Amino acid sequence: MMNEKLIACIQLERIVPLFRKKSQAFISALVPVLAQTGFHTVEITMESSEAAASIHAIKRDEPSIFVGAGTVKTVADVDRALDAGADFIVTPIFDETVIAYMNEKNVPFIPGAYSPSEIFHAYRQGAALVKVFPGSTLGPDFIRNLRGPLSEIPLMVTGGITLENCAEFLDAGAAAVGVGSSLIPKQAVQGKDWAAARHSLEAWKRAAHGTVKNK
Repeated sequence: MMNEKLIACIQLERIVPLFRKKSQAFISALVPVLAQTGFHTVEITMESSEAAASIHAIKRDEPSIFVGAGTVKTVADVDRALDAGADFIVTPIFDETVIAYMNEKNVPFIPGAYSPSEIFHAYRQGAALVKVFPGSTLGPDFIRNLRGPLSEIPLMVTGGITLENCAEFLDAGAAAVGVGSSLIPKQAVQGKDWAAARHSLEAWKRAAHGTVKNK
């Protein structure tokens, strides 16, 4: 059931905000702005020393938000993420041991993949969606060409997504995009300008839902 709700939420909203190495205080202040602008999934990468605290704080303060733990590469990372309260796991790679462990734990996961074979294999192993990474290297045409033979696989493209190319990837057939540093202007992040952050988030919403096709 969690898998179905998560997939539905991601496919409906089309953007998964991704935060790397941000403080727990920053995340806690920003999450209400995310929720108010209609974002109900978020990914917190685990290489930050405050990642676990950030995940825990989001689940405490905004329980309706699906929180993913990103940059998960080991079984120990999975345990740390789940202990913090993560709802799903995102990996930059496809690792058989980690995938088997996540299936054992019955936790939804979005593994990273690069080639058509990796994407197919990841989905066959139970992935909720497959993360195509790095998106900017592969480009929208790669996604478009995949949709014929692998149309049953929901793809989340991450890496190099900008406000300018977001719609191209979604129109090409991506179910969603993961957006990191380009989500909110650096000045707004540094100045904790929540009005500017909201303005940027609203622009991303318009970009994602103004695409020609909804696949």
